Amino acid sequence: MKPVKTMLLIMLACSALAVSPRATATDSAEQFVQGTWRLSGMNDATHSWFLEWTFDHGKFTLDGYPPLHQEGKYRVLKQQGNKLTLELYEQQGNFGAGKEKLEVVVGKDKETLRIKDQGPFKRSTKS
Repeated sequence: MKPVKTMLLIMLACSALAVSPRATATDSAEQFVQGTWRLSGMNDATHSWFLEWTFDHGKFTLDGYPPLHQEGKYRVLKQQGNKLTLELYEQQGNFGAGKEKLEVVVGKDKETLRIKDQGPFKRSTKS
């Protein structure tokens, strides 16, 4: 009976290691920003807008309304504390194809981002 218990414990330990925990702001800022982040509001009583950034391990998309779309690749140029400086490149969409720097700051509340001095963006359930 003891070998069965030991094997069961080993299997449980391996499966626990295989499940990666959700990134927190105490992890690297780059890991924390992975996923989809949304900012929305109203222009007036009847017109809404939103911006939605998705960061996926070196690729990004930006979607919004009124309709806009941009996608491409990114690389981290610098990480200093809770602030990331990204370079966007190989872009296509509404804002052209050139390289661009993007500043992303993890909020002190560790639940939000400021992107290009806009925000706070909140993690979307889409991610």
